[in-house]
Amino acid sequence: MHIFLSLLSLLLLVAFTAGVIILAISWRQARKLTFNSWQRRQQHYINNPQLHPVQQLELHRLDAQFIELKTTDGEILSALYRPGSNGATIILCHGYKMDCSEMIPVAAMLERYGYGVLLPDLRSHGSSSGELISFGYHEWQDIEAAVEFILDQQPGQKIGLFGNSMGGALALCYTARDPRIGAVIAQSPFASIAHTINLSVKRFTGLPPYPFAPLINFFAQRQLQFNSAAVAPLHCIGAISPRAILLMMGGQDQVVPCEGIFALKNAAGEPVELWFDEQLDHVEFYQQHPQEFEQRVTTFFDHYLHPSSPL
Repeated sequence: MHIFLSLLSLLLLVAFTAGVIILAISWRQARKLTFNSWQRRQQHYINNPQLHPVQQLELHRLDAQFIELKTTDGEILSALYRPGSNGATIILCHGYKMDCSEMIPVAAMLERYGYGVLLPDLRSHGSSSGELISFGYHEWQDIEAAVEFILDQQPGQKIGLFGNSMGGALALCYTARDPRIGAVIAQSPFASIAHTINLSVKRFTGLPPYPFAPLINFFAQRQLQFNSAAVAPLHCIGAISPRAILLMMGGQDQVVPCEGIFALKNAAGEPVELWFDEQLDHVEFYQQHPQEFEQRVTTFFDHYLHPSSPL
């Protein structure tokens, strides 16, 4: 009996210790996923000078100027702006822990068709202020600041959004809340954090989804003090209609589960278009199918934003 109790006590101690370790790892990883330090971002440019926006502007021959935007909650955003000639401006939203340089190739393409382009570094990314990422819960104010800037510079402009990954999800959610957005394109967006958490945790932390994904999601919400359901495009995409949506998703996506794109399409009102390619990974459409990408994207914006003088 004494041996049995000793073994039981040992097992309970081991289980308790393992539980504490799992909780500690989950808390630390949640902090890592939601925190993007200024120091890390600047070191990224030092280590990879070719990826700095200045170098990417030169590479893609985009004559854009650096500007600053101020959000209603006091964040200072670094952004690139190039006014257009056709009466429409596209705001381009980069993905998770990326920066505006990710969107420069697409912006350069759009500029050739007469579109104005505005590329913000979202808060806590690139050279913008902040260090916490809330996956759209606060970042919608960054897009609002971009919209206000465009309309202040060029009243009457038609505005479209284009977003990659987290930026695509943000673009969908923002379009649902702002009727001034005429059309939106989302490449590889998540349908909801709950839907993508298992795959994302495995990709960005290397940890198995069970038991870590639900714990990391729990701790991230507590650290950021928000409900992840509030940043789910699946819950709001229906409000975008009758404005147009173009969704893009690759069947080999290793960051966002590809099935979510079909749920988004089904939840959207008309008009909605889906470009699905079974062979592509995350945000690969521009790199893998540049000519078709250019044709589809410019045709979409030309049709739904009705620019006054398309090239």
